[in-house]
Amino acid sequence: MAIMLHFTMHSSNKNSHTNGEFMMRNDFIYSPMAVGHGDEQAAGSSEESLKGKYPCPCCKCITLPVPPEEAIAYICPVCFWENDVFISGDDEESDENHGMTLNEAQANYRKIGACSPDLLKHVRKPKPEEVPK
Repeated sequence: MAIMLHFTMHSSNKNSHTNGEFMMRNDFIYSPMAVGHGDEQAAGSSEESLKGKYPCPCCKCITLPVPPEEAIAYICPVCFWENDVFISGDDEESDENHGMTLNEAQANYRKIGACSPDLLKHVRKPKPEEVPK
């Protein structure tokens, strides 16, 4: 199973008032989708495009399809760390990970196999090609 990011742009019914003019707002909706068991085609992506090429900052498994600095909000299927491109250090709290630091997540992964105990039910073992060398 892989986690994909799905962004949908829609016109909002909410109008914003600016200098006497009404403007229509476009909003982006983020919804992570779990993909697996042949659903890749339905989700509009192939297994090859989901293949990891870069290491997860937390578990170090090769699960990120793009470099970490470009993997905005990507969730690693092995440890379930949500990549946070906005933190500047391993001890900085991550808003994407409910205030957990990367160091805390790494310690949790070494101990329980997930970045957080409440996410343990979502993780999977790394595939052979994802195991760091």
